Order: sequence, then structure tokens, then C-alpha cells
Amino acid sequence: MVAHKANVLPYMGSFPSPSLFGINTLGYDSNWANYERGVPAARTMGARWVHFTNDSIHFSDGQPNWGTLDSQVAQARERGLGVLISLGGTPNACSASPRPRDFTGCPPTTAGDLYAYSLFLHAELLRYRNVVQYYESWLEPNGPSFWMGGANPQQYANLLRTQYQVFQQVNSTYHTSLKLLFGGPISFGTAPGSPGAIAVLPYVNQVLGDLHGAHVFDGIGLHGYRFPSQNNGPATLDWGPDAANWDYVGGLSFPEGRGCNGGALWCQMTWTDELRAYEQVFENHGYGQMPLWLTEFGWPGTANPSTALYPSFDTQAQYLTEAYNDILSLPFVQSAFVFNLRDYQPGLASPDPAFFYNYGLLQYNFTPKPAAGVFERFEQANPGR
Repeated sequence: MVAHKANVLPYMGSFPSPSLFGINTLGYDSNWANYERGVPAARTMGARWVHFTNDSIHFSDGQPNWGTLDSQVAQARERGLGVLISLGGTPNACSASPRPRDFTGCPPTTAGDLYAYSLFLHAELLRYRNVVQYYESWLEPNGPSFWMGGANPQQYANLLRTQYQVFQQVNSTYHTSLKLLFGGPISFGTAPGSPGAIAVLPYVNQVLGDLHGAHVFDGIGLHGYRFPSQNNGPATLDWGPDAANWDYVGGLSFPEGRGCNGGALWCQMTWTDELRAYEQVFENHGYGQMPLWLTEFGWPGTANPSTALYPSFDTQAQYLTEAYNDILSLPFVQSAFVFNLRDYQPGLASPDPAFFYNYGLLQYNFTPKPAAGVFERFEQANPGR
């Protein structure tokens, strides 16, 4: 196996400190010119960090074409923005059969695939070592959308070991300080039996059990979304940060929330309760209080509100206000990225559910929603965060 050749992007200034005021510029749009406007628009709104994924790396005959990710990273760093990259799969290290068209969510699970993956990751870290310091280990490994074959805690633990070994090798050889984040799982309320998916807290508990205390990450990532609770009947209308949603804890005990002790399978938690519970699982396994990166979080807002999944612009702004008040009260939250900068292109096919098209701080045409003003006000009021 020959390692991927890695050209190195040039130094573009010192790495900024982690911040609570990042924005995701991800999305679905057939107009490339709109993507080109994304990072400058986020910077104009006060964003200090942006988040990209390995989905931007394209492959031909197994070889990576880095051009799109290079362009995204350079555009951000030229504006002084910090960059987080979420890692993903590669065609030479995909353990799924039949082989998919999109390798982002195809994990390496065999010894041979893990070795091939380590060569690719080594090349990626070398390429961006002057411009990117933080990497999220994977996108939503506790579900089948990005972990083909279904969530497997032991497989993810093995991937973390492999990834961190590469990070240590690069840091030792090149005197860098690249950081790897555990993560980022999604959905505290996933019910048992959901095809290929495990709720956040039981999943993380199983991964950490398989790691047996090994320190193979530098921080923890989380896709901190909430969705309308359906455990006790119809979807509740209020699914903002301050609402008590039903979460599946699988018998784990947490002082947060209501009814989260005594071997309960389900309990009610607010968003703050969920973040504290996520931290507690790591503490229970001897990792102490880990710095938490909310690599994606947010709520939709629509011009024509209808059901719980389609709240109004004003409700979206209210939820974001509550969220930032919560984040600012939690000292372990080191960084946060609102999802999303802009609504998806209406009518364009995507793998995301329909309500995800409306998560933007901006409408599709870049018109600000009230939530954009919330982000800007909190950013301006907290220059050190």
C-alpha cells in the first residue's frame, strides 16, 4: 500500500482560539456561486470559525482530489477564521459491500482497511497541518446515515485508536499540535430498535467501555440537535432548549433531568441537561471534564409555520437565544457551530429530511432571518468567547 501524496498548504497565520461563535456553511445548492459567497457571508455576520467535511474530497480511481477542500480552507483562513474539518471514509478503506458511490460514511472496520485509512489520514493531516488544527473524528457514527451497516461502538472505538495514533505520529514528527475530537453523535431520543441507530448516551457509554480508558481524543464533539419528543404521544410543539424532551438513557443514571435514575430507560431532559449528561458519561469513564465542541446545533425557522417541525422565524430566534444563554452558562463548552448559515435550495433533492431545509440563519436568497440578528448580538456581546 502506497501512502497518498500530500502537498502542503502554506502557513496562513496563527490558529485562532476556539470560539462559541462558529457557523456551518454546509448545505445543498446547485449554484456553486452561492457556495463561494458562504464563507464571506458568515464572516460578515461575525463568525469566528467555520466547519467543513471530508465530503468535499472527491476521488478518482481511489486517489483524492483535494481541490474543493483546499479552496474552502484557504477562503476561510484568508479571513482569519478557524477551521474545523470532520473526517470521513475513503474508497481504499471502505469495508462496506456493495461499495457505495459516496464514501464519506463508509467506515474502515477490518485491519487492512484501518491501515489503508491511516495512510490517507496521514496525508490529509500533512496537507493541512499549517492551516487546520482541529478535526472531528466522524460524522454521526451512532447512526446508519454515516456509519454504513449500522452503529457499532466497538468498530468506532477501533477507528478512534487508529486515528489518534496518526495524530500522535504527525505531531511528534512535525512538532504540530493537531487535535482530534470524539464525535459527533446525534439524537438523544433515538428509540431502541431504530434500524442501525443507538441513542447518544448509551452509544457513547459503549464506545468508552470498549476503549477501557485509553486517551485517544483531545476533546468531544456532538451534533447537539433536538427534535420534537414523541415518546409519550404526538410530537410536542416546544422542542427548544428549555423544553424537557424524552431521551433514551438505557438504564444509565444521571442527576440531570427528571426520572433519570434507578435504571430508567427513558427520562426527561432539557438541552442543558443533555449536554451535562454527555459530559458525565466521559467523567464516569475516567476522562474528567472534556472540552465540548457543539460541531452542529440549531433549529429551523420557516416563513409559513405549520407543524412542530416547521416553527416560525420568531420561534427559531427564541430557541437560538435560549441556546446561547445555556451555552454561556456551561464552562465545559469550548466551541459551538450554528447549523446552518443558509437554507437549502428549495426543491433540490437531498438525503436530509424536509424540515432540515429551513435551518439557515439566512433564507436561501441570503435574506437574514431574525435568528441571524440573535447570532450577531451574542457574538458582539461576548468578544472573549
